Amino acid sequence: MFLLVPYHVDVPMHRLPWMNWVLIGITVLFFPFCINLEGFTPLGETLKLGGTSWVGMVGHVLVHANLLHLLGNMLFLWVFGNAVCAKVGNLAYPLIYLGLGFLAGMTAYLIDPRPAVGASGAINGIVGMFVVWYLLNELSCWYCYWFFGVANAGQFSVSSFWMVLLWLAFDIWGALKGEGAIGYVAHLAGFAVGFLAAILLLVLGWVQMERGERSLLQILTGSEEPEPRPQKRKRKAPRIDS
Repeated sequence: MFLLVPYHVDVPMHRLPWMNWVLIGITVLFFPFCINLEGFTPLGETLKLGGTSWVGMVGHVLVHANLLHLLGNMLFLWVFGNAVCAKVGNLAYPLIYLGLGFLAGMTAYLIDPRPAVGASGAINGIVGMFVVWYLLNELSCWYCYWFFGVANAGQFSVSSFWMVLLWLAFDIWGALKGEGAIGYVAHLAGFAVGFLAAILLLVLGWVQMERGERSLLQILTGSEEPEPRPQKRKRKAPRIDS
């Protein structure tokens, strides 16, 4: 058995990503209303992708099959979503998140039209955006393994690129194998949409890299780090002579 858990990314944030916290909180609060010990509740059935309502095209990101499914997704959303939310801003972030979930879910449903739940597609979209903007930033992980009576645990840090590449390879392998209940196609679709969206935002100038950051585009083109933005001079208060 081997377990690998990311817990921190080395990304300085210039604003509090409170909207990501709100989305995590809403998703967690929805969980007991969408599922019980016997399966999905009527609300859960309504919000499922391919369920009883068109609301499921977006609503499926709020529904999770079990507690482990929920905790795993929220961990990844916390680790990677905070950095992306801080970059794009708290107002744009929920639209991007839900848009990624919609596109990933619809793509997966067209390829494999089975009812589905979970925020994995949207979160993989967030990871796709993250790797465009922060692929060289370090990702810290905990690990533990147990094989034939030998156990060990610890932590390590590595460039985000390598860990994302590992997870991407795992999703590709799972999609090609085509077995199990995990939505590998949604994972890949979400990652691809997020990856392309992040590049587009850079090209259009809607997102800019800060001093000390190097995006994938800068690395591929050999561009240097951006110059620091000029600071606005504070106006001195007028002197009042008595």
